[in-house]
Amino acid sequence: MLVSPEWLKNNLSDPNLVILDTRPKTMFLYGHLEQAQSLTIEQVIKFDQYGSNLVGEEEKISLLFGSLGIDETKTVLVIGDSMDPSSARIAWTLLYFGHEKTCLLNANISELSAKGFDFTRKIFSPQSLFFTSNINSKIRIESDNLKENLNKFVIVDARTPQEFMMGHLPNSKLIPFTEGINYAGKLFQEKDLLEKIFSQNNISKDSEIVCYCMHGHRASSLFFQLLISGYEKIKLYDGSFVEWHGRGFPLE
Repeated sequence: MLVSPEWLKNNLSDPNLVILDTRPKTMFLYGHLEQAQSLTIEQVIKFDQYGSNLVGEEEKISLLFGSLGIDETKTVLVIGDSMDPSSARIAWTLLYFGHEKTCLLNANISELSAKGFDFTRKIFSPQSLFFTSNINSKIRIESDNLKENLNKFVIVDARTPQEFMMGHLPNSKLIPFTEGINYAGKLFQEKDLLEKIFSQNNISKDSEIVCYCMHGHRASSLFFQLLISGYEKIKLYDGSFVEWHGRGFPLE
């Protein structure tokens, strides 16, 4: 799931590697890896009447991924920066639509030039392919299902303490996604430190876990932090607080 800059350097010339740069488009245009393509969060979500950032429609996402040169033969490497959960949300979207050959670069893009990577402003245009979607419903939960089964899940809130204090889903635990962020150039803390964070919050590896935040972005980072730590039964509630509150569901 996580790969190093050294791995990237050794695989840059692989024709079956697709690199997706998840930073804002203006930053991408200012300079990016030669083989990278821009893909922002706005392209993979849809809005509902509450302003929720829900996963995009299957047909639209399939066409989008195909236009980026992704099919079942490709390994997709998602790159970004640790404090921006865009890379995690896009990587989760790939997994949700069944692309198991999805990796995250365990480094900030800003660190790559110091590691000998060349940047360019030229735009790379891949050959469009046919992306076949195979939705993995195990890693997503919708609001009605969550509301009916609140006691079944360990619900983890990835927001700030201030947001949590102003209202949160019933029985949820506060674990800000920033606790698992690495501030020394990598995306995440080491596995043992992540495991410690979750064990201190009494989250068993047998638990069925739901991650949420405000719009499902920070919760995606927490989703991968749990996955790296060896948790397997993890769902993202992409509707998150905005949808829950918008539908008038109970809060604490």
